[in-house]
Amino acid sequence: MADASLYLKNLWYLAFHSSALKPGKLVGKEMLGEKIVFGRDENGKPFALRDNCAHRGVPLSAGWFKDCTIQCCYHGWKFDTTGTCKEIPALPPNSTIDISKIKIFKYPCEEVSGTIWVYIPEKKLPNLIPKEPPPNLVLAADKKFLHVETVTMPADIDQSVIGLIDPSHVTFVHQSWYWRSAKKLKIKEKSFEPTAKGFKMVRHAPSSNSKGYSVLKGGTSTEITFEIPGIRTEHILVGEKHQIISITALTPINESQTELTHIFYSSLPFTKILWWPLRKLGKQFIGQDLGVFTKLSEGLKSKPTLMLIGEPDMQARWYYEIKRLWALAQQNNTPFENPIKPQKLHWVT
Repeated sequence: MADASLYLKNLWYLAFHSSALKPGKLVGKEMLGEKIVFGRDENGKPFALRDNCAHRGVPLSAGWFKDCTIQCCYHGWKFDTTGTCKEIPALPPNSTIDISKIKIFKYPCEEVSGTIWVYIPEKKLPNLIPKEPPPNLVLAADKKFLHVETVTMPADIDQSVIGLIDPSHVTFVHQSWYWRSAKKLKIKEKSFEPTAKGFKMVRHAPSSNSKGYSVLKGGTSTEITFEIPGIRTEHILVGEKHQIISITALTPINESQTELTHIFYSSLPFTKILWWPLRKLGKQFIGQDLGVFTKLSEGLKSKPTLMLIGEPDMQARWYYEIKRLWALAQQNNTPFENPIKPQKLHWVT
């Protein structure tokens, strides 16, 4: 069993892009070491239940889903989309057992701009109400994200987060003619400020040595935000009319695997025309991260001593401190107070 301190609770985690959850189908998924089954109710709203039949523990995702009723494949017990037991076929007709008292834990689950999020609580209490709403994805409610790629990183959530917010790996892992080269290093100075559950790189003009931004004209600026449990949002403004939103969300599967999902939105007209080439570039970018993490997983098998050095690794230190204080606030049932103060960081990339 994984160290309980590895996972942060009472937070929303990305389950998947909405396209992965078809009406009339069940999707079983492991998140934070918990087995969860997802589906859609009669109104198309997503639901999430603990993926175990209340009878003998068989995964409900291995059963049948018809007329918004899940039937276990072992003894045929039936549950509705709220997790309430509706039928036990083996009981005789004159049984006086109130089967409606038999319930499967229901996770809070919401669909936001074409993405599905589930709230993982510290305690699985009946009729649970989340302590906060799903994350702010910047995008207007009537707009939807496109799905770029989902990959499984061979690392725990901490290593995956550090890789996500690490500015200095870009030079060496993501070298390419269309993005940037290790031969064109520059000293960077970025201003940071705290957010509700993390920190942000204050809006600024993109780096001049990054070709990827050079195709965007008209007063381009970007703001990059990171918040726990593992959501990195880059919000690019292009002139006065257009925006690009690129979000990478990390979802721990278990203590040795973390799912990385990249979703994307753009109001620029050429995005629709060039969507497939852009998606291919995005998949290549994520593939480069996956490649180096495969090497990292091999190195970590020998349990080496690890280091965080200087300003390039400051965001990683911030993450560990935010994580520690969030867990402490949940334990003591007290408000979380972000320890990050406004400051400038410097690194070469």
